[in-house]
Amino acid sequence: MKLSVAFAFIAVNAVTVLATALPAAETELKLWIIPGYSTLRIFLRPTTKPASLSERVGAEVVSCYNFGTRTDRAPSISAIDDFCRRVNGRQVNNGQSVSMRYNFGALTILVSGAAINGCNFVVDGNCNRLLRKPLDECNTSGENGKQGGIVTDLCGQWRYDPGSNGGDV
Repeated sequence: MKLSVAFAFIAVNAVTVLATALPAAETELKLWIIPGYSTLRIFLRPTTKPASLSERVGAEVVSCYNFGTRTDRAPSISAIDDFCRRVNGRQVNNGQSVSMRYNFGALTILVSGAAINGCNFVVDGNCNRLLRKPLDECNTSGENGKQGGIVTDLCGQWRYDPGSNGGDV
């Protein structure tokens, strides 16, 4: 059962803990009572973790745009690294996305991640790896001239999209 401690009460030789069911990760309730101490400490530790990107299996499919604004690798890496640093550890539930648009003068870069197919995940170190796939696997004739794309796996869709003047093309 999923529990959240709402109230704890100490009486002589008795402890009452009221808990309510919540739609959250399951928790393990451990209670230590140490004779001679007047305080009660309750520690809750999650027993299950949301699926992280590294735990999923299946193909990662890269779809290249092959049109639109071309950009260099340096601002692209800068945007991807900053985005992943800012959203690392964030829970993304099915149908939700996290995104940021970076402005480099007339050049803009949109980076995002979305949970799909009924999945939930926590953004982890794979963020950089997945967002660099369209950077490295599309427009492969050189280090620069990148036009972006989308990477889709079983649970997520990751977008790296350079554009101009605040747009996506």
